[in-house]
Amino acid sequence: MPGVGRIGVLYQAHRPESVALADWLSDALRAQGATVWRGDVLDEPALREAAPQLELLITLGGDGTIVRAVRASALAGLPVLGVNLGRLGFLAEIDPEQLEPALPRLLAGTFNVERRLLLHVEVLRGQTVLLAAEAVNEVVVSRGRVSRTVRVSVEADGRHIMTPTADGVIVSTPTGSTAYGLSAGGPIVSPELDCLAITPVAPHLGHSHSFVLPGRCQVTLALVRGEEATVTIDGQLDLDLAPGDRVCATASAHQARFVRLGGDGYFYDTVLRKLGWPDPA
Repeated sequence: MPGVGRIGVLYQAHRPESVALADWLSDALRAQGATVWRGDVLDEPALREAAPQLELLITLGGDGTIVRAVRASALAGLPVLGVNLGRLGFLAEIDPEQLEPALPRLLAGTFNVERRLLLHVEVLRGQTVLLAAEAVNEVVVSRGRVSRTVRVSVEADGRHIMTPTADGVIVSTPTGSTAYGLSAGGPIVSPELDCLAITPVAPHLGHSHSFVLPGRCQVTLALVRGEEATVTIDGQLDLDLAPGDRVCATASAHQARFVRLGGDGYFYDTVLRKLGWPDPA
């Protein structure tokens, strides 16, 4: 791609190390002639407004920062580079010490953009849409404040596929397969695939099997019993559910776009490294 001149820097205002890195990065980019927009990760409306005018977004934080950035900027088709200041960093491309050497490539636009499936999620009460949002990792229907299981009916394109009694049900993207879905025993899915994984959370009687479905499927989750439950998107947006509410998820018309500076096979290397699995080589 051609040179990049309009760059966003998204940082965590409550973390001194993120603010300090944002200060340094902003100065370094401006010294090379770039126009820089800066924003706090918690100010999603400001990012949504700025995104259409940007060519690249650099996030300084953990996976949660990257997820929030991608969700807020996806409609603008903005590529995101994650710089890891978090603990695990499945989604980050580089660590802070790698940022300065990477600047020439970023400014020249000599990087790859990996496109990944996003979910479009709608929460319906009758014909009224209570919430509509994109999900980078997953949407979860789970028990409410009362510590008891919920029964969730799961349909794919109108066909019933399971009704687990569990702490909840996760519908995850390939990106989300290394997030909550992984801790619930779901499959690790290559980000190259356009598919959805449905995984019960702590199911009663051990019914813990996951379904992997084509991304074009519309998955509908509905409570079977009239009890408290919550829908959560990417662990960041949530809404209390009432009996009769439906949560519908399918592949979004938009995509997540991640900046990649490495070569092919990075995903498998990342999984091995982050999970501490031995490499026989």
